[in-house]
Amino acid sequence: MKKTFLRSAVLAATSLAVVTPAAHAEIPLTLNLGMGLWKNDGSRELNDTETPWAGLEWAFNDKWAAEVLYADDDTRTEDGMGRADIVTWQLGMKYYGGSYIGDAGRIRPYLAFGAGEIDIDYGDADTVETTLNGGLGARWMITQRLGLSGEARMLYSLDEHYKDTLLSVGLNYYLGDVDGTSGAGASDAGAYTFSDEDGDGVADDMDQCPGTPAGTRVDSVGCPLPVTQVASIKMMVNFGFDSSTVEEKYFNDVSELADFLKRFEDVHVDIEGHTDSSGPESYNQSLSQRRAQAVADLLVNEHGIAPRRVEAKGYGESQPVADNATREGRAENRRVMATLEVEYAE
Repeated sequence: MKKTFLRSAVLAATSLAVVTPAAHAEIPLTLNLGMGLWKNDGSRELNDTETPWAGLEWAFNDKWAAEVLYADDDTRTEDGMGRADIVTWQLGMKYYGGSYIGDAGRIRPYLAFGAGEIDIDYGDADTVETTLNGGLGARWMITQRLGLSGEARMLYSLDEHYKDTLLSVGLNYYLGDVDGTSGAGASDAGAYTFSDEDGDGVADDMDQCPGTPAGTRVDSVGCPLPVTQVASIKMMVNFGFDSSTVEEKYFNDVSELADFLKRFEDVHVDIEGHTDSSGPESYNQSLSQRRAQAVADLLVNEHGIAPRRVEAKGYGESQPVADNATREGRAENRRVMATLEVEYAE
């Protein structure tokens, strides 16, 4: 046990010595070291045993990594009369369900598969078998670089058709990029350096509108998004008693409404006519319609607004804005109104 643990420790230390000088370059390499439990195929007539193991992974991108795995330990035969040294090395791939990039506390489940050899030395006999392996595992990221993993992997002997299982736990230290700016973790496409000179969140090589001012809202290609504005207008025309003639003093108000309609060519307007409560209700309904129509005619005939965009609606005496019991209140109620509000982008 001590001998094999020393072998694994030396292997791990050698691996660490090889990659440490390059660690500052954030190479996408993971160092793995831990303990496992061999569940030997019953036909081998060997007891289950603990084994130290060591490994390395090279990440091609955010999901795929190549790996090498080495384990070495000895165990007794089931009859207790002999011992056997079990050594295995495996080459393969891992497919991760989580990213290298991110904060601590992430869980990265993975599939593992590959091939290699298992060497069992009984002292007076030795067998070397070619194996295929496959397994499931998960890595919990304690920090952005340090992880704790657990795995179950089966090794199938192509020579003897035995099925051995290696259950393992271990520590994993990742030397690659963890910020998403370069290295295997940045994207499936490989290394990438993110440059954004104007700070709008769009990379310079995709920014079609460089140099946007700070704080400007931009679209996916870095161009300013339209700013929504609101334009509104309210027109009020009052009428004399029993009159539907628009007095000259209101011509400017009608003209301003026409200019608004010309500015926003898709806008339609309702011209609302009203009366006071003097006289029969049915007559007031007709009078309010004539008042609304008088203003509509000015918009169409004097200012060239398309008839389809203007609709005159009479409401009679049904919607007073002042007290009909007073002279002043009745004067306020004899009116035509138009109110418009338009949202537009600049």
